[in-house]
Amino acid sequence: MKKIVLILAFLALGLGAGAQNTNNGWPQRQSREQINVDPDGQNITIDRNMYVWRPFDDVVGYSIYGSRYRKAKANKGWGMFLSVIVAPLSGILLAYGIDEGGAGSAIIGGAALAGSLGAGIPLWVKGRRQLDWMLDDYAERYGPKPHATAVTVGPTANGVGLALNF
Repeated sequence: MKKIVLILAFLALGLGAGAQNTNNGWPQRQSREQINVDPDGQNITIDRNMYVWRPFDDVVGYSIYGSRYRKAKANKGWGMFLSVIVAPLSGILLAYGIDEGGAGSAIIGGAALAGSLGAGIPLWVKGRRQLDWMLDDYAERYGPKPHATAVTVGPTANGVGLALNF
């Protein structure tokens, strides 16, 4: 019974950790009512201004950031593998060694558990931070700038008006 509960606990932790919300390159500053996406997914309308902006995906990541993007994805992938797959298996081996009285399997399971979590979590965090930095850099350099300042002249109720939009 202990083994089943331990397996279910590790699976629940692993699935919950992989279900994080990711930003795929679309602007997040405005409310959803101000953002309209065309059916093709390439054109977005923000505050009645049309921008053409490709979402951040693997093609954009590899073409702009190259090997840094590949390394960040590899770091995140290996970190998730070590933390979600290897760590629960090592925990099962540790629990088996403790229950059955096998000191050798308990030591190996404990060492593997410590090693997989000790290496997996930092790799996962490092890869995620690198990917987040690339996404922020891409959005800053290539993303739409809906809050740009502009001076406009137009008709008003009393004649012609000059407006500073920011």
